[in-house]
Amino acid sequence: MTTMDSANTQMCPHFRRCGGCSWLDIPYEEQLANKRAILEQNLAPFVDCEKEELIPALDQFYYRNKMEFTFGGTVEEPLIGQHYKGSFHRIENLTRCLLFDRRIGGVLDKVREYAKAEALEPYDPKTHAGFLRHLKVRCSKTADEMMIILVTAGEFAKAGEFAKIFEEFPFIKSVYYGINSRLSDIADCEKLFLLSGKEYLAENMDGTSFLISPESFFQPNTMMSAMMYGKAREMMDLTGDEYVLDLYSGSGGMGLYIARNIKYLYSIELQNESVEIMKKNLSSNGIENAEPICGDVKTALALIRRKSFDYAILDPPRSGMSKKAIRRVALKDINKILFFSCKIETGVQNLIEFGKYGYKVTRAIPFDMFPNTPFMETVFLLSR
Repeated sequence: MTTMDSANTQMCPHFRRCGGCSWLDIPYEEQLANKRAILEQNLAPFVDCEKEELIPALDQFYYRNKMEFTFGGTVEEPLIGQHYKGSFHRIENLTRCLLFDRRIGGVLDKVREYAKAEALEPYDPKTHAGFLRHLKVRCSKTADEMMIILVTAGEFAKAGEFAKIFEEFPFIKSVYYGINSRLSDIADCEKLFLLSGKEYLAENMDGTSFLISPESFFQPNTMMSAMMYGKAREMMDLTGDEYVLDLYSGSGGMGLYIARNIKYLYSIELQNESVEIMKKNLSSNGIENAEPICGDVKTALALIRRKSFDYAILDPPRSGMSKKAIRRVALKDINKILFFSCKIETGVQNLIEFGKYGYKVTRAIPFDMFPNTPFMETVFLLSR
């Protein structure tokens, strides 16, 4: 693997410290070659699988639609950024991010300036003292709009004043603050408050609208997701008569994308906010042939009375599916499975487990969804 100081690394003053784009110093063609080698090694067990060529990214930079930044430092010198490579407690104070949005540096500067002027103490995950925990930022890449979510450890009396600091940024259309009083250092909120602007942003993929809320799940690379969903729909070769299960459905994703092309859609998602956004997405798109269910796949599948399905769409988290969840899915009468994997190692483990129930991997299409990092997304077609 060739690494070098290049124009790319010179673009980012935080490279080698920030834990974000770890492959920034590798030429893009070599990144693709490395990922092809990873695919070849991991897909070796599936000898009868039609393995398509890795599809390069449409954009090598500024492609992410969501980032979570962490506060650190002191009252006198607050920091906002990403964790150092290999360090959970040390924060690299970002002035730009090549993965996210060209304008984020100015936004982070404004928040730092406000935090310092108001003497707001950054949260310390070691002592659990402090107030400012995270700054989540979401973007609509198709509408060119931004949402800000400040996460604090408690009530924020001056939240209204905080929202006003973004008035100089016309692209910021929504400002929230949320409270996370728990000890776990995560950016999820127990309570959320809309301070100004829109309740939701919206993305559009091939005529389907997807609402974006502060905490609902949506694929992090909008443009590559649209390409991936289009290719996946071609793989399914739909006739309009299909009954489809969409598991780990987020706020819509692939299931919402194909809902107009099938007979009926059943979706299951654990996160309640994503399910509520899914319902709104169905309504805003005029889709009535769908039933969203909130619950764990292992238990919620039993709530669906229908026994046979033409397809199941599976888009589990990076950690993959448990053996119990796979067994519950495999015991349903499902003709074919469309499996999305953002971590090839755990994805392959899941596919091998499905093989124990008679499923064969027949096709794989990989997408470079995350350039300048070791990660990619692969869509698999399984049948039995």
